[in-house]
Amino acid sequence: MDASLVTTRDVVLVLAAAAPVTVLGRWAARRLSQPQIIGEIMACLLLGGVLASWADWQTGSPGWQAVKFLGHLGLALFLAGAAHGIRHGTDRIRGRAVAWLSAGSALLPLACGALFAAWVVAYGGTSLRGEAPVAALGLMLAIALAVTAVPVLAGVLADRGMEHTPTGRLAMASAVSIDAVIWLLLAVAIGLGAESGGIGQAAAVLICGLLAAVAVRRLASTTTGLRFASRHPALALALVGVAAVAAAQTTERLGLTDTIGAVLVGLAVPAGRSQPAWTKAAEGVGRIGRPMLPALFTLTGTTVAGSPQSGFSWQATAIATTLAIASKLTGSYLGARIGEQSPLISLQLAALMNCRGLTEIVVLQTGYSAGILTPGLYLALLAMALVTTALTGPLLWAIDHYTRVPEMRLTSPPHPAEG
Repeated sequence: MDASLVTTRDVVLVLAAAAPVTVLGRWAARRLSQPQIIGEIMACLLLGGVLASWADWQTGSPGWQAVKFLGHLGLALFLAGAAHGIRHGTDRIRGRAVAWLSAGSALLPLACGALFAAWVVAYGGTSLRGEAPVAALGLMLAIALAVTAVPVLAGVLADRGMEHTPTGRLAMASAVSIDAVIWLLLAVAIGLGAESGGIGQAAAVLICGLLAAVAVRRLASTTTGLRFASRHPALALALVGVAAVAAAQTTERLGLTDTIGAVLVGLAVPAGRSQPAWTKAAEGVGRIGRPMLPALFTLTGTTVAGSPQSGFSWQATAIATTLAIASKLTGSYLGARIGEQSPLISLQLAALMNCRGLTEIVVLQTGYSAGILTPGLYLALLAMALVTTALTGPLLWAIDHYTRVPEMRLTSPPHPAEG
């Protein structure tokens, strides 16, 4: 059979299998009152593991490469919209409370991530530790524990009717602040782990990218730019999408990963109430990319299952999960209390900030693609991400039902959050 026909057949079969599997996973998550992204990721990883035994579907095969392209295309589009959403949320609330909550929710998890990295280097063994430089591995694990997922957090707040409450606005503003720093640290980690160029090249690419993002944002915010986006919304959406894909490929070729380029485009798109046309374009690009992500999760399942060193470490999973939960809850609670929040509100904020979700998965995928995370370490951190995200609803329910301040309890029942 012609190679192009084989590739087309493989792509069609994989995507046809991923669609019902994704729907089934999301349905199962809803039934369990969990964020739907948890069910989606687990189902696609299992599908990828099953496909790993298919003779025509191996890592590096033409069909695999084609689905990889689609998955990373969707990731670039999704991240452009998500990064724009992060900027859009930064003007909602500011002040002492945000600063202290952000500091508490990030600094202690970063320190615990470094502690976990020290354990991996000392006791994890070659299969878990891998060949990445110690600095790159340490920073990547610190980042992994510090993430708070803005998309899933927004879904949780919307499901509970908390998005416009002071608590919800404070949680979202802090999560936005943390994630903005996380993407910068991730670029540094990738640079530290790069075989050529290293941190110097990564810093140069990142600085040039940020300067270009500022220049593009100012140009798009002019009267001419706003008029163009308002009169030609389809063209504006296409422009953002093409820019996201082009920037993603450029940063990947320059030693960083495609996620960094896509995030830079999201930061370049004007945000705010005075920029509704550009905001609509960025959000539209994100919605287009979101349905393509299951292809990426499926590929990850295939790669991990087919790796000769993909052994799952329960010890690493237990340590990472314990440190992640303890550091986020403790750091967030203390930060909120120092920021003059009540004990009850501080508990609610701690539970919300412990949510990692899709942002965590993207960060882990980036570290895995860059060769910093081994398959075993990737699986351990993935389990941590799923557990901490799944805990958000039960923790809020417990706070709601076991506090003695009825007027301040959460009033809406827990519902599954969109990923």
